[in-house]
Amino acid sequence: CRAVSGRVLYVERVDPDGDGDLHVVVLDGSVTAPGMTAVDVRRGLRPDRDPRVGDRVSAAGPVQTGSYGQSQIHALEFRVSARRGR
Repeated sequence: CRAVSGRVLYVERVDPDGDGDLHVVVLDGSVTAPGMTAVDVRRGLRPDRDPRVGDRVSAAGPVQTGSYGQSQIHALEFRVSARRGR
């Protein structure tokens, strides 16, 4: 199990395979690339408001292989905190 907590770099709100999950790239950890971790958030765990670039998020879960062969966290926990000043 791995955990990350950092700012959102990228959000994919509409998943190409249509299963309703959310993909977020977080500037923390090095699961996917140096200093970055991709997080796969299943439909039932999606927050009421999808995160935006710059929001702080935290995620934890097992590392799995994504559809492009990348290592990513399959979130069992996912939280969003809005940017300061909002």
